[in-house]
Amino acid sequence: MVVSISPIDQRQLQQVSRPTWLENDLSALADNISGIRRRIGPRCLFYAVVKANAYGHGAELIAPAALEAGVDRLAVAAVNEAIPLREAGVRAPILLLGYTPPELAETILQYDLAVSVYEARAALAFADTASRASQPLTVHLKVDTGMNRLGIDPSDAPELCAMLSESPALNLEGIYTHFSTADETDKEYCRYQLRRFTTLLQRLTRAGCRPPIAHAANSAATIDLPEAHLDAVRCGILLYGLSPSDEVPAPPPMQPVLSWKARIAQVRSLNTGEPVSYGNTWRAPGPRTVAVIPVGYADGFPRSPRTWKTVLIGGQEVPVVGRICMDHTFADVTELTESGIPVARDDEVVLIGEQHGATISMEDAAARLKTNNYEVASRLMARLPRIAT
Repeated sequence: MVVSISPIDQRQLQQVSRPTWLENDLSALADNISGIRRRIGPRCLFYAVVKANAYGHGAELIAPAALEAGVDRLAVAAVNEAIPLREAGVRAPILLLGYTPPELAETILQYDLAVSVYEARAALAFADTASRASQPLTVHLKVDTGMNRLGIDPSDAPELCAMLSESPALNLEGIYTHFSTADETDKEYCRYQLRRFTTLLQRLTRAGCRPPIAHAANSAATIDLPEAHLDAVRCGILLYGLSPSDEVPAPPPMQPVLSWKARIAQVRSLNTGEPVSYGNTWRAPGPRTVAVIPVGYADGFPRSPRTWKTVLIGGQEVPVVGRICMDHTFADVTELTESGIPVARDDEVVLIGEQHGATISMEDAAARLKTNNYEVASRLMARLPRIAT
């Protein structure tokens, strides 16, 4: 089977500046969003989590497509992830989930962002800036119900919530928590966190200061814990058709959005004993044919201690050999050429995705690297061109 680049691929490749790129199937993204919407219902707000460059997929490509497909709002980790979206023309509400230093209050106001708060001192600083600007600043109260990462303890939340709701400079729009074990089969601790959060919401309702948007469900809880949907859900990994974990897989018909491809840069013939790459750690055990692929650890294709192990060429898995360089990787294609499948410069290589019926999934790569699909996706570097398919 001769691998060739089809005319449509050639048109796509004109959009990229390197012979390795990421493809985002926006139809799959839209289908995933429709599936999540059916699960949460029409009244529940849908936050698309596009932090970490949309989990490596490309936030400036994914965010507008997700909004067009039916998500209501966006969430990122930090201000510097939100600014490019605003400058790209995204007008939907954007929530900052992480720690935002109060000295960035003017920037938050300038770009019309919602900020997470969990301490009175920071809240007062935000309010002071907003008051001087005569422009209310939107906040969400972040509550720690048991993850012990960021947030205020539920016992201290009513006092801060009252202060936020009473401040004319602040718009207390939301309140939320985050689950630490929602991606596990055993939901006992997750339900404990949810009970703590809903008890707090009841207390705030009685005090007359419950914010209008309460949210707790991440992707895993969106799948497995419908009672946690509340007023809004925050979906990250599931949005991209990836499983929150092996214990909580992405339900049908969710499908991966991203593929990672490259073009062979050179095909080399080696004699027995000849080395490949830095350190000469791999030497040809016999006459071998090696394809040089313009992908390296600066793209998020890890060098050590574990590697991808294989890539797809000609619809078959072929082994990665030698040390991975910053910009290049090497694959032994001897078995392909010996079986009569020609391999040439510019032939397609698939690192994540499908090729002629063979597949290397994000989860496959994560298993080989002894990590999770979140890390594999989010380490895909910004220098990789992203295109829509």
